[in-house]
Formats: sequence, C-alpha cells, structure tokens
Amino acid sequence: MPGGARRDQKDMNVLSLKGVKRVAAGRTIVGGVDLAMGPTDVVALLGPSGSGKTSLLRMIAGFDAPDDGRVELDGSIVSAAGRVLCPPERRRVAVAFQDATLFPHLDAIGNAAFGIRTGSRAQRREAASAALAGMGLAAVDGRDVATLSGGEAQRVSLARALASDARLLLLDEPFGNVDRLTRADLVQRLRASLAAGRAAIIVTHDPADALELDARVLVMRDGKLVYDGSAQALLSGTDDNWAARFFRSGQAGVAR
Repeated sequence: MPGGARRDQKDMNVLSLKGVKRVAAGRTIVGGVDLAMGPTDVVALLGPSGSGKTSLLRMIAGFDAPDDGRVELDGSIVSAAGRVLCPPERRRVAVAFQDATLFPHLDAIGNAAFGIRTGSRAQRREAASAALAGMGLAAVDGRDVATLSGGEAQRVSLARALASDARLLLLDEPFGNVDRLTRADLVQRLRASLAAGRAAIIVTHDPADALELDARVLVMRDGKLVYDGSAQALLSGTDDNWAARFFRSGQAGVAR
C-alpha cells in the first residue's frame, strides 16, 4: 500500500475513488469523482439520465478504465489513468445491470451459481438454489434463461450477485423490470441480505428505495457528485438546492 503499511482488511475502505474521470466522444461523462466506502456501506446512487451513474459503476467493476484518477479496492489500486490493472473477474465485485445479462449456455441455477467460488459443486448449486428462492424464483432452477420473463431474468441476475462471495455489489436499477408489488418484496429481500454485512452501490431512480434500504445517498449531476449524505437530511432539511429538489420530486429519472 503506497505511503505506509497495509491496514487490516476489516478496517479498510472497500472502495476508494480518487479524482475519477471518464471522457467519451469528447464529452466528460464522469468528472473528477472522489468517494470512499466502508466494508458495510450501502449507497443509493441517484441522478438524471446521462449524469454518469452507469459509467461510474463500469469503472468500479473494471469494464472501463478511467481517463484520469484511480480506483482502489481494499486498499489496492485496480485502475488508474487509462489502465485497468486488475480485470473484472479478480475484483470480488458482483454486478447486476438493468438489462439482466445472463449467460445463455447456463440455466437459471447455473447463472445464479456463477459467482460462488467455494464449496463442492453440490454445495454451490444448493447455495444458488437458496438465492433463487430468496428472490421468489424457486420454480425456475432448471429453466433455460431464454424462457424467462424480463422480471424473472432480472431477479436471476440479482440472485447471482447476492449469492457471490463479492465484497462489493454494484446493482444498476435492480428493480426496473418488475411490478410495484414485486419491487417492494425485492427491496425487503435485498435489505435483509445486505444486513449480513456487505457493501453495495444501488443505482435507482426512486428515492423510496434509498429510504427503504436506509442507504447513504449520492446524487450525481453532469458527471459530478453534488450530494453525499442521508436521505432524511434531503427530505427534512431546509436546503432548497438542486439535489434536495431533485430528491424530493420523486421523479429522479426525469428531473433536471
């Protein structure tokens, strides 16, 4: 660890972003973001469409390199200006994007078991089956993923992330393709899973998710973090700045 002895992992930030910047087609998508997260922090990331939320997740996951700044996981630099130093599969980061990308050659339980690295094959499948059941999908274990509905596929993707041994979960609109009743159930299931002690960044357009998950709130605008604090402060505070108006509007996907 540069500049001193490596700290014990339990006391270390699971994630540190230092001046992270991403530019595409001459446009700054993410502009100099600094962020630190402890090993059990749960963060709700909100912002208008195009504010840089998904781009930020992709750099943390290792799918894209930052054009400037650096990404650190557990005290180790994993990406730095123009370079991915540690590939996604070695980061102990689990990702569930809104489009629910599943492996077409694996059935539902095979997808859910993909990120489980320990135990026998039977033990991994048992854990994956339990994760699917936790998402209300006990009946789809052996189903071909091509036969799943959009909501089912999204829940399989979420089960895969939760079943993994990842220290950090990156969930991009994990409730976007489900109805309101199912969404409320999944929020509670996710909250129970995170209570066991893992860090997570959850991109959402719904401020209610941040409240129900009791999450630390980050608000992005034009590629920059403009708020980092509690949901309660945004709702009950006297500030009338853009972040407060945006959060209170309840229309985070379209607010400007």
